[in-house]
Amino acid sequence: VQDILDDYNFIAITERMDESLVVMKMLLNLTTKDILYTRARSSGGWSNGPPERPCVYIPPSFLTPGMKRYFASPEWQQTIRGDMLLYEAANASLDRTIQALGQDEFQRHLNALREGLKLAQEHCKGRVVTQCNEGGESIPFVNNTC
Repeated sequence: VQDILDDYNFIAITERMDESLVVMKMLLNLTTKDILYTRARSSGGWSNGPPERPCVYIPPSFLTPGMKRYFASPEWQQTIRGDMLLYEAANASLDRTIQALGQDEFQRHLNALREGLKLAQEHCKGRVVTQCNEGGESIPFVNNTC
């Protein structure tokens, strides 16, 4: 795990995306505008894919009772042990980086991002153009999207 952490200058945590983006912003001296995003895709819809298949369906996520049992099993926990060690180490690294940058300063930047995300969501509502329509057909590139 330490070798992996040593190989990377920064590892973002998906479950802590806003915090990860703010740390990256502060480390790279970016602006809030540089890290703003909108949610254009979700499970149960179409997303962009490779050139030969530009629209790919993302099925809704689900867990069957059997899947839940397996994921709770010692066998699965042993299988993902290394992944969990890396995940925990990356989370701890993110926490240490936040402390090193200064908790108050980090919180100020995080609040600015969250305010920017709210404004972007309001401004872009109904204006985000994806690469695929609801029928899974590719839409030509549009340059005037949010």
